[in-house]
Amino acid sequence: MSMGFKEHNARRALRMNNQDVGSAVDFLIEEKAKKLQKREEDMKRRQELSEQKSYGVTLTKKPVDLKSLNELVSIGFEKALAAEALRRNENDTQKALDDLTNPETNAAIQNDIESRKRKRQRKSDKAAIEQLVSMGFERSRGTCSMIVFLFPLVLSCFAWISII
Repeated sequence: MSMGFKEHNARRALRMNNQDVGSAVDFLIEEKAKKLQKREEDMKRRQELSEQKSYGVTLTKKPVDLKSLNELVSIGFEKALAAEALRRNENDTQKALDDLTNPETNAAIQNDIESRKRKRQRKSDKAAIEQLVSMGFERSRGTCSMIVFLFPLVLSCFAWISII
């Protein structure tokens, strides 16, 4: 217990190791290492799942294959662009590579990505404005607040103009 283990774990380890203190300590250290390793593996898996989820799913509802994605990224393609190409091509790396190397389809993929980014930003902005309105602000003031929040340069320009 003086080594930082809980009493019930120490007792269990002693019972499992025929009251041999050295073996019990080794057992506790191994058990702690296994728990730490499992926790790290679980965290890594959750991060992978989160990353997969962020790229969306194919038409057949399969998540983007991270192994194929990493292959395309290692070749030199942007991660978001490679993920979209894989998503469109049902995780077929060769077809995705064909799309990425074709200037026309590459441009179309980039346009789709930018369009989705703008759509997500508008949705986020609307949600923020609704939150301000729910706090009692007028909608026009909420919109102005969002503009000032999103474009600090505008605020500094107005401050500079008022000095003049």
